[in-house]
Amino acid sequence: MISHTLRLVIGTRIDPVALLSELVTFRTDVVEGHERPLADRLAGMLRGYGADDVIVADVPRATGKAASYVYARFGRPRVLVNAHLDTVPPNADWSADPFVPRIDGGRLYALGAADTKGAAAAILAALAEARPVDTGILFSGDEESTSVAMKAFLASPHRIGIERAIVCEPTNLRAGTRHRGIASFEVEATGPGGHSSLADRLPSPIAILARLAVALDDWARAHRDVGPKGFEGMCLNLAKLDGGVAFNVIPAHARLVVSFRAPPGADIAAIRAELEAIARAVAPSTTLHFTRENAPFATRDLASFEPLLGAAARTPIDLGFWTEGALLTAAGIDAVVFGPGDIAQAHGPDEWVALDELHAARETFIAMFRG
Repeated sequence: MISHTLRLVIGTRIDPVALLSELVTFRTDVVEGHERPLADRLAGMLRGYGADDVIVADVPRATGKAASYVYARFGRPRVLVNAHLDTVPPNADWSADPFVPRIDGGRLYALGAADTKGAAAAILAALAEARPVDTGILFSGDEESTSVAMKAFLASPHRIGIERAIVCEPTNLRAGTRHRGIASFEVEATGPGGHSSLADRLPSPIAILARLAVALDDWARAHRDVGPKGFEGMCLNLAKLDGGVAFNVIPAHARLVVSFRAPPGADIAAIRAELEAIARAVAPSTTLHFTRENAPFATRDLASFEPLLGAAARTPIDLGFWTEGALLTAAGIDAVVFGPGDIAQAHGPDEWVALDELHAARETFIAMFRG
């Protein structure tokens, strides 16, 4: 274990693999893990690297277990570098303990190795060699759930003055500049219920929602060509229609679950209004409520990131997954997504990150911090 309890001399060479081997032993998955112990550990490291200010904050969650973030300020930050602390729960079929790092074939295997503790290790290793100027380092929790930590940070005074952000996710060290949003909603229909012999006279909640489901599907089909190239369509998914207890009982309640993935540039509020209007027209007796409204993401000024990311900013890629970059851009902070690892390894058993990408990520952050 590497000790960072004392202030370090900038220029110390630290292996990001060794750092990552420690970070993955902290259980921070959203179900059984806790983020605060890792946040405290990182705060100690950041103080050792000579940050002007380090704060650790807990943010309430609906589940009752707090999310945490740690923020370090170097100067007056205009650039933010962010990686998330939390992971998904361990998937089934891991071949070994997901919280014990294993190195084999040029890869480090552990939960969170790619998503995104590998990026955190690279950032920390870079800080040992270069003190950034006017930069904030944010390690935030709850990214895999409801993003309450990032939302709390953006609502705090700490975000004042920040113009650009590097949001770390596994992109194989390429600059991700666009991705879809994701939103979900539920529609409920109720009725008196009763004996099926009365089905011709009593309302059917399932039939009401089935008609609405068809109308929503028709809307989605009419929007299949909407959106920029590579992101056409709304990806509306009729995920679930349930209700009832037996073949001879008219249900008193039914529920329709729907999601959609709006393309970059789309207005989530406008789409929501369209879908609510369809529900009012087709099924006026129903109630509709949104359970998630994550906006799409698009980098506004990629050229401004070239001094930070070098060649990576000249070869941008589109992303197939949502990131908190969308929250930053919505708050007026331009962002790109960048980090070691491949999204194909994230959230699955035997997650891994390539060791050479960890070292390359450290070099990119060193160059960034040196300016």
